[in-house]
Amino acid sequence: MGGRRIPPPRSRGVRPTPDSIRESLFNLLPPLRGCNFLDLYAGTGIVGIEALSRGARQAVFVEKLGLLGRSLKELLAAWGLEQRSRVLTMDVSKGMHALTAGGERFDIVFADPPYERALVGKTITYCCRGRLMAAGGVLIVQRSVREDITPDAGERGLILKEERRYGDTVLTFFEHTVKESC
Repeated sequence: MGGRRIPPPRSRGVRPTPDSIRESLFNLLPPLRGCNFLDLYAGTGIVGIEALSRGARQAVFVEKLGLLGRSLKELLAAWGLEQRSRVLTMDVSKGMHALTAGGERFDIVFADPPYERALVGKTITYCCRGRLMAAGGVLIVQRSVREDITPDAGERGLILKEERRYGDTVLTFFEHTVKESC
């Protein structure tokens, strides 16, 4: 957002996506103009805020920790982004369920679950089964190199498009197929 700095997280255990990884992420994505963007396990919200700054129509942030959710809401308001954003302060599985129940679809979903807590596969499955992704949408999962992506992603209507490794971190890009059967 024009060189603005996001304050450091006020909570232990939060690891904001480093600038170099974030830059690579957005260089690999299609243009964001007019997209609906979902930031799961949002933390500081830095990735979703970057999406808004690059033209996303709206961003929805899902973050479990109340302190981080409040900080994110305050930051979005201070930067004049509250009209194009929404923060759900709840567990990600509950947030995904609420969004699905509301019929929302996202062109781009970014998920950065806590490393090595068996959340990667569950998140991927729900993104597809919960019908959160628009046809042709992109799912990006940020994960530890020690976590594998389950081999049945294709059966869930996702096609693995690319993986990039940055030290201990891997960005995995999936495309949601047009079929509605996932």
